[in-house]
Amino acid sequence: MIKHYTVYRQNGRYAGWPANHGGWGWGDEILVSFQDCEDSHVWEDHHSVVPDCERYMIFARSRDGGKSWRIERPAIKHVTDETKGPVSTADITPCPGGIDFTHPDFCATFTLSGTTAGNPSWWCYSMDRGHHWSGPHIIPSLGFTGVSARPEYHVLSPDEMMVFLTVTKENRDEGRVVCAKLSEGGKRWELIGLLGAEPAGWEIMPAAARRKNGDWVALVRGQTPGRKWYMSQYSSGDGGATWHSDGKLLPDSISSNPPALTVMKNGTWCLAYGWRDKPYGLRCRFSRDEGRSWEPERILRDDAACWDLGYPRMKENASGQLVVAYYYNDSPAGERYIAATVFDEEM
Repeated sequence: MIKHYTVYRQNGRYAGWPANHGGWGWGDEILVSFQDCEDSHVWEDHHSVVPDCERYMIFARSRDGGKSWRIERPAIKHVTDETKGPVSTADITPCPGGIDFTHPDFCATFTLSGTTAGNPSWWCYSMDRGHHWSGPHIIPSLGFTGVSARPEYHVLSPDEMMVFLTVTKENRDEGRVVCAKLSEGGKRWELIGLLGAEPAGWEIMPAAARRKNGDWVALVRGQTPGRKWYMSQYSSGDGGATWHSDGKLLPDSISSNPPALTVMKNGTWCLAYGWRDKPYGLRCRFSRDEGRSWEPERILRDDAACWDLGYPRMKENASGQLVVAYYYNDSPAGERYIAATVFDEEM
């Protein structure tokens, strides 16, 4: 079973990039966030966003496992307040700690204001499933010249979680994935490990999962110096201190898109990603052995009009179905909108 639903679509608006903002799930209650911009309606083979327009962080909530969605606009300082461009670090405070990460209604989002050195990243958290948010709290540089944060975190205990981030390379450009530990209930940051050697091009946007034996697995989006995209897998058997390359899941092409990774209740792993080569659309792969091997690719949809799509977030609903939210298009010059696909493991 594969069904597609519209989450958010407005004429004149460009809605995109859920992977940059977050997705959370509590059974059939699923929350996804994305960016809402002014659409230029001019397609020149790049994002059709009006330059320097006001950008908003929007939320969509489903209470029926991904079939219907309600739009919400909670106040998150420096994200929904019509902010343009980088944010001053003077307005972002250190977190005092004391957060219970295992609270059943806890969720967090990690946000970047830019992808190069000098632009700050910060995080916000909610204790009521995203209705109200606290923060923003600064993410330290961790010894690098810049950090590009997106929400990929895993709760370890009431006061600890593992956070996967992208940092600047030695040349101060974006492009290397690291893992860090946020402890003392949000007060203390510690760099744990770097995923592989510094890439010749760049690697960004990790999606991670943990095996039953405690090993970590992380998938990253990469680009070669020749502007070919790929998706690689890394694994760590020592708590994230050292990482080993498991090879590429998607070969060098023009189609690779950020991974969304979900561990289902039955132990199956599912990987979803936008497909930015013809036929444009959305695809997935399953693993029955915790990422040690992956089944052949499956097509969820292939009806988009151009490559400007993807950046998914994915959760499992109460019925065991997978719900993946992403941005999509019907025509190159038309508005970008947020869609959700609900599908069964057996499809």
